[in-house]
Amino acid sequence: MNKLSLFLLPLLAVILFFPLSNLLGLQGKNEAIAVIPNRSENFAEVSRIMQDKCVDCHASGMLRKPFYAEFPVAKQLMEQDMEQGSARLSLSKTLFSGEEAFTPLMLARMEHVVRNGSMPPAQYLAMHWTDSLSADEKNTLLAWIAEERAKLPWSRDAAAEFKGEPIPPLPLQVELDADKVSLGDKLFHDRLLSGDNSLNCASCHDLTRGGTDQAKVATGIRGQQGPINSPTVYNAMYNLAQFWDGRAKDLQEQAAGPVVNPVEMGAHWDEVVEKLKQVTEYQEAFAKLYPTQGLNKTTVTDAIAVFEQSLVTGNSRFDQYLRGNASILTSDEIQGYELFKTNCASCHAGPALGGLSYERMGVKRDYFKLRGGALTEADNGRFNVTKQEKDRHFFKVPVLRNIELTYPYFHDGSVASLADAIRIMGEVQLGKNFSNDEIVKMAAFLRTLTGEYKGKSLARLTAEDIQ
Repeated sequence: MNKLSLFLLPLLAVILFFPLSNLLGLQGKNEAIAVIPNRSENFAEVSRIMQDKCVDCHASGMLRKPFYAEFPVAKQLMEQDMEQGSARLSLSKTLFSGEEAFTPLMLARMEHVVRNGSMPPAQYLAMHWTDSLSADEKNTLLAWIAEERAKLPWSRDAAAEFKGEPIPPLPLQVELDADKVSLGDKLFHDRLLSGDNSLNCASCHDLTRGGTDQAKVATGIRGQQGPINSPTVYNAMYNLAQFWDGRAKDLQEQAAGPVVNPVEMGAHWDEVVEKLKQVTEYQEAFAKLYPTQGLNKTTVTDAIAVFEQSLVTGNSRFDQYLRGNASILTSDEIQGYELFKTNCASCHAGPALGGLSYERMGVKRDYFKLRGGALTEADNGRFNVTKQEKDRHFFKVPVLRNIELTYPYFHDGSVASLADAIRIMGEVQLGKNFSNDEIVKMAAFLRTLTGEYKGKSLARLTAEDIQ
């Protein structure tokens, strides 16, 4: 036996010892968590699968610690796996038991990894040989995910065969106070909200331009250039928070910000309120709709927020497809949707195809290096709000409804074409080089998401249509 063999054989024995110890049951075990009554048989089986296959990385505090858990290197690797796993999908006893419901975002993320076969990851399976998901287990998980989605109010209007899809149709109507919607509409388009009466909300969120200004960055008072691209106001009610960095918790808080931003509308709220009080129509409307509060910053922003909640652009061609019109999409558009589900729906899910989470820009490749140019404060994303390093370059996932009209794309407005946006997202988020055919088909699908406002397609909407 030569010297190389004397070295390799012990090394091989050490390498095999750890997975074999797991195979022989030398790692710890957790007590099984019982499923509460009235949950489906599918969920009972799903809970068992997750308790067997997902608990080590996705359930903080429930790790089945093997005897080597405190060994150097092993401990650090396990802690890193748990931190990364829980950041993406955090499981708990109440989720395993069925006392707590899985969110639509959780369902989307689970479906994505099951369909792509990326969980459990290869590194984990190298140490746990029997923990891969079988075909039956995958089918059980996917059937349960569809079952859970079908229960959501979002899926109410979908045809039976589409109730389990990651994207539900937008509602054709939203129940809101019509008088408040009308008042908010007037305020949204009123230039009295700016410091020099030159701008209104629609200056950056033009309803005839997909709810944006179709510019790289916003232009504020006195021609000042903002630091970031203006996101669409259409379907913004589905966002978990507002602005790219999520600094506003809701639409009302968002409506208050640009008014006083010196680079945007450059006003002061007390002065804006006084100007509005000089308008008889506003005095009467606020007295009627807000009799105890009257006209003030809170009621003005509330009315604008209610109006913005009405900006739901239903009845796109894709919505009609989800409602059961199977012939309205072309073969390329349907294939594009399948490609989109496989690659994009773990982040771009829900009614607006996004807005439900914060994601890092550049998961697989450095986006900012690819883009070029100096980093800006806006490039920090969520970090600017939380000041936590883990949030640097994280942004709220943009909604993709009406995406063909909301160019240029990304927070920096650096990409003009939809095809280029798809290609870049494939590279930096997924580590994939999409073929031209795949890009064409996904772009074709995304164009089916252009909806209607006031009964007319946004692609043909004019200023007269929204007056």
